[in-house]
Amino acid sequence: MSAELGLLLRMARAAQRISQLELSLRLGVSQRHVSFVELGRSRPGRDLVLAWMDETSASQSLCNAALLKAGYAPLSPGATCPGVACEVAFHTIELHHPNPGIVFDADWYIVRLNAAARWLCALAMPDLWKRRADDRIDMITTLAHPDGWLARARRPDVIAGALLGQLRAEQWLRPSLSARIDHFEAAARSRYGAIDLLPTRDPIATSFEVSLETDEGWLSFCAVQSRFGLAQDAGTSTLRAELWFPSDDATSQVLHTRRHAMRQRELAMEDTAASSVA
Repeated sequence: MSAELGLLLRMARAAQRISQLELSLRLGVSQRHVSFVELGRSRPGRDLVLAWMDETSASQSLCNAALLKAGYAPLSPGATCPGVACEVAFHTIELHHPNPGIVFDADWYIVRLNAAARWLCALAMPDLWKRRADDRIDMITTLAHPDGWLARARRPDVIAGALLGQLRAEQWLRPSLSARIDHFEAAARSRYGAIDLLPTRDPIATSFEVSLETDEGWLSFCAVQSRFGLAQDAGTSTLRAELWFPSDDATSQVLHTRRHAMRQRELAMEDTAASSVA
């Protein structure tokens, strides 16, 4: 185990073209200690592993792998390792267009939406959408609010039960969610009566079917949550993407028609700009 850890740390250092001497100066330890760690002759403390990963701009996946190899717990939910980027999640939802895609954090706040998701939010919860400050929307609040998207959903009690089951499970590791989840549950029970927390064979589902009544007619989707990272990151990822796939031809047609209209407007604007320059 020590030899594997040493190899991992040596590769992280070499990838940044940092010498043992330079790294030792950055870490405040002797070059001999750096050499012993890389040879597997010395076991580094947790703080040293984290500092090593920081100085070598390692990814969160590599950071967690090093911690596990050293016998320590990986980064806790909500923690980050220096050098981690969110670009993969953001790029994924952009590629998902013209279907809606969102990225939200461990506290269930939206941090990014693609154009289709913004359009759907404006359709499904126009009043809340108008009052937003930016893309950072409290997803749990939108579930509890009487003007939230659940108000336009078919079988909102089933969706509320599925999401409440997931939220209660996450609450065990993230107690800070408790007050907002309690508010959501109270609002849902007041609005829909009894809520079945086990609506499917999997009570902690990370996907659900939803149909929304909008000015474009009924739009039906299957929403699927995805996390990014390797196996050692399964419990530590701070971001996840929720991708909404159209579940019928009518919804798919509405989305593609809208995308075509947007593209036509973009081309018209480009032509106008080119004419003005000429």
